[in-house]
Amino acid sequence: MAVTKEGGPTHFYEEIEPFCRWRRTEDVDIVELHLPSGLKKEHLKIQISNTGILTITGSYPVDKTKSIKFRKETKVEKSCNRNEIRAKFSKGVLYVTMPKTSPTAVAPYLGSQGNTSGTRVSESDADGSNIAKCGRESHSKFSSLRERLWRKPIIEGVAALVVVVVAVVGAVKAYQCVIASPV
Repeated sequence: MAVTKEGGPTHFYEEIEPFCRWRRTEDVDIVELHLPSGLKKEHLKIQISNTGILTITGSYPVDKTKSIKFRKETKVEKSCNRNEIRAKFSKGVLYVTMPKTSPTAVAPYLGSQGNTSGTRVSESDADGSNIAKCGRESHSKFSSLRERLWRKPIIEGVAALVVVVVAVVGAVKAYQCVIASPV
């Protein structure tokens, strides 16, 4: 355990990313955030900004020196009635219900093929409603994991190319030294 200059214990934070999924219908979007046991309603804070970013944060103590915290941000669709957003916390799951002002169809995820909303539609769950995992909507620092994993092969390729170039330059210089040295 770390100790401060005053001799007291240092407080540690463990940052987590809770499992999140979307349920989308024509008249409502529901975000389900599965939170760890021990978290209480009092530990949660839900805000919506003027720019339409829904922010859900939480922090709770595990013991005297350790706390767990999380932050989840997602863009609220323009069709959402922001004054009617409701949240319910039950059995470790936070449900944020966002009613829509006008019914809209859920568009399939098109990636970089022209879809700017970034909505991803996947399989249906047991009750038949569409499920979309928190993905492109999420603006947390963890959401860049997908992009980092996608870029990993590119970075590895560039690194391999750099190694090859350095090896070739080294071989050329070594050859020049051998040719230039008197025998």
